[in-house]
Amino acid sequence: MSDGVNAGRKNSARKRSDNENINNKISNIKVVIRQYIKMAVQNILLPTVYCLLKPKQIEQGLIIFADAHNEQVPSSMAPLVREVKRRKNKKVVEIYDDYQQISFYRLLMRMLYFMKYYARAEYVVICDNFLPVASCKKRKETTVIQLWHGCGAFKKFGYDTQGDIPAVYKGNVFHNYDIVTVSAPGCAPHFQSAMRLPKKVFQPFGVCRTDKYFKQSYNRSCRELFEQTHEQARGKKIVLWAPTFRGYPSDPKLEQYDDVVQMCKELPEDIFVIIKVHPHLIKKYPYDNSSLTTDQLLPVTDLLITDYSSIIFEYSIYQKPMLFYAPDMKEYGVERGFYLDYQKLPGTIVTEQEQLAGEVIRALEGQQGQTSQVKEFYEKYMSACDGKVTKRLADRINA
Repeated sequence: MSDGVNAGRKNSARKRSDNENINNKISNIKVVIRQYIKMAVQNILLPTVYCLLKPKQIEQGLIIFADAHNEQVPSSMAPLVREVKRRKNKKVVEIYDDYQQISFYRLLMRMLYFMKYYARAEYVVICDNFLPVASCKKRKETTVIQLWHGCGAFKKFGYDTQGDIPAVYKGNVFHNYDIVTVSAPGCAPHFQSAMRLPKKVFQPFGVCRTDKYFKQSYNRSCRELFEQTHEQARGKKIVLWAPTFRGYPSDPKLEQYDDVVQMCKELPEDIFVIIKVHPHLIKKYPYDNSSLTTDQLLPVTDLLITDYSSIIFEYSIYQKPMLFYAPDMKEYGVERGFYLDYQKLPGTIVTEQEQLAGEVIRALEGQQGQTSQVKEFYEKYMSACDGKVTKRLADRINA
């Protein structure tokens, strides 16, 4: 009887393993097919359209804000869009789409729509990978500004990791960038390595969406909103778990969720845990227990728990303690790789679930001990984020 049960369990486990292998192979095939389609569009269709639509002269004052991951203006460029519009001396065209959510036909139409304006624009501003910008040899009179969507440089990205740009893909995804804004001079070498662009392109203007963190009114409103929406958290220490994702952006995976749920059961009642997953994971893993955005949660957070997320750079502005829960640290480091020495990050590293709750309590009790460590981290990787980034960028555009 027991032998039959054990055999059944082994067969079930073997079937699950086989199914996982099949699913992984299918996912890899889809990635390869997607890359070939991208290459065909980037190297043939879009360059042809650009040349056909390019007038003799650019349209002075025309500035395009574009993104391929959001249906509305991304938070990474929203402050700059507002400031440019407020000054009323530029013709603003906004083109936002989520390429993962629209049909292939609409995708092509939206790309062609962008190329029509790209061919005559004075400025183009993006904040993430945007294939149409890199699709042709652009005219020198057009300035492309890449704001990027994350602060600092933590885990490897771009051409430094095959997870972002597979070897099968031909063509420079970051082609045509004139300015890439970084959060501090110390980040520039990492961005240069990832994007394979000249050193002069990377300029420490800062990240404009961090300006709000320096405003007392914003921090106060976040606190008030948090207390209104989380009455059960009043008077408690707030812990935010904000992990990154595993796998490809098109097929992301979440790890350690069950471990964090178990941690919550082990913590005392005066600690309240907020779970906020990476934007790529929201639709696939709806585990968030807060309606507030991560930006709104940072000002009220007493302790940040993450693994390999660049959220640590923004959170360092508040100079509060961090904790790194990374059971797969060795594997992830080999597979993805880091720009920073993981062992020297400004916070305790936890690799065992059994230790997690205890380390959370210790981190909250010893907040003052981490202040100098986090301050050094901020000065090295976030010094250009000083509350005045948006003004600097708008001044550059109007220079």
